[in-house]
Amino acid sequence: MASRGRCGGAPAREDEPRREERAEQQAPAPQGPVLPPPPPVDYGVFMQGLVQAMQTQAHTKAALEAQLEAQDEAIEVAWDEFVRLFRAKFVPEHIQDPMEQEFLSLTQGSMIVLEYEARFAELSKYAPYIVTDEHRKAKKFVMGLKPSLRMRLVVFNHHTLDEALSASCRQEGEMEQYLEEKKASQKRPAATFQR
Repeated sequence: MASRGRCGGAPAREDEPRREERAEQQAPAPQGPVLPPPPPVDYGVFMQGLVQAMQTQAHTKAALEAQLEAQDEAIEVAWDEFVRLFRAKFVPEHIQDPMEQEFLSLTQGSMIVLEYEARFAELSKYAPYIVTDEHRKAKKFVMGLKPSLRMRLVVFNHHTLDEALSASCRQEGEMEQYLEEKKASQKRPAATFQR
């Protein structure tokens, strides 16, 4: 009895060459040039190359960030210079001087706080040497408020204009509410006493 393949551990040697022939016939022939096998990889050298590439990338990133920071600083200086030159050319001195004087003598007067703040911001551009930082700006703003508001705010020594503006708006609202309540209480008829 002839068996195909292996049965009970006994190899059938006559079929093996036929199988190889069939496999060769079924496998497609390679197209194009046959490439040699890749060279063996030295993983130590490969890892050193990766580390060096990452270090180079980090150094490049740091250099780029330093360059961008330097450009930002140069732009800020250039902007200040631009504003100075722009004002010198397009806002003549005979206009700048009265605006500066108006800022120096600016008070709230009959304006509400928000109107006063808008005028303050507009005129402060003509006297930047007076409001060199936020604290000085807040101090100048508070000193120009109505005396009734100024008395309530001057003790707080606000560090920014926003703080001073917020506090003065709150105080102005409270004062208006108080005056309205006072008017309403005066309009009520007093009870007459009869004997």
